[in-house]
Amino acid sequence: MWLTPVELFAPYYSNAFANFISTSMKPMLEPKEHNSDGFQIVELGGGRGTNAKALLNHLQLHHNDVYDSLTEYTIFDTSPTLHELQRQNLKVESDHADKINLVNMDMMEIAEGTSSFLSHSDVPTTLIALELLDNLPHDKVANCFETDEIFQAELIPIDNDCTTSSGASSEANVDTSKQYHEVFSPVCDPLLQHILSIDPSLSTQLVSNGPRWIPSVALGVLMRLFQCRPNSAVAFADFDWLPPPDILSPEKQNFMLAAEPAIGDPLITDMKGIDHPCYLTTPPDELCDILYPTDFQRMASFTKGILRRDNDSRALPLSVAAMKQHDFLLQYGLDEVNKTKSWTGYSPLINDFGNCSVLTVSPHHLCK
Repeated sequence: MWLTPVELFAPYYSNAFANFISTSMKPMLEPKEHNSDGFQIVELGGGRGTNAKALLNHLQLHHNDVYDSLTEYTIFDTSPTLHELQRQNLKVESDHADKINLVNMDMMEIAEGTSSFLSHSDVPTTLIALELLDNLPHDKVANCFETDEIFQAELIPIDNDCTTSSGASSEANVDTSKQYHEVFSPVCDPLLQHILSIDPSLSTQLVSNGPRWIPSVALGVLMRLFQCRPNSAVAFADFDWLPPPDILSPEKQNFMLAAEPAIGDPLITDMKGIDHPCYLTTPPDELCDILYPTDFQRMASFTKGILRRDNDSRALPLSVAAMKQHDFLLQYGLDEVNKTKSWTGYSPLINDFGNCSVLTVSPHHLCK
């Protein structure tokens, strides 16, 4: 069952992002020295290819000059199953097959720089990720209130003393047949160290506010993007808030402190639809859906820090904004909102998914 805005509101939701891409890319294509290679779109976690197909259809019909300038639409996806669905929908059953490039790659490999991502180029590029941030690996960090040293959460199997990080860089090392408890150790992960060197405020003091989850892989991907493609626009859409777990049994309530409560704790639901108090209270080998809310204001602040480091390498200055999803849709998809309105004035595009926001990076004048 697919319950994302892309699938529920196709093609209207995707059309708004197509308009954003058109508006963002046009100023970057205007300088003659930068438009010889056209522009590219990169989508992370493309689902079944529904968004890509709708977006390309809209560009072709309503922004044909932009569509003609598009040289490649690349989807990076971790799932082999979805990768095959994308191939069927976009390479076989699509009018846009010549523009599509599909890459089966783990987002962590991109973030950590262990796999090739994008070639280094001045080619204008738009990176989009819709309903992906909530599923990417995160790290839990906190400041020591005595020394101000930053610590990261790590996992220790209950039956021995072997330690492994609970964060983004060590998922493959966790034996899911065992149970773990959580400890905090000085930050040693290179990706996390790099992220915190750019924006130390991403961590919080352990005593005053508790630990905080950091979207390490998402931030790592943003760093790689602007290293490779300085002339890039970005649109990330996802949850900015999630409800607490629906826990009814006293047995589960007793496990609430199995892990240190943290700002941005994920919502964890197993395949039977049962919520669990935290990531350490699920039965061994239980498959679960883990959803993290995203602090879009902090992600915007981090992105501004990236852009400040190498601002001279861009054709146009870029601005960063974090806005509620309904504001983004009204700005870039007003016609789509009107098309989906009922006689009462209700539009699911802007009245549903009220707990979602969008991070945008675009040419400076678009964000005023």
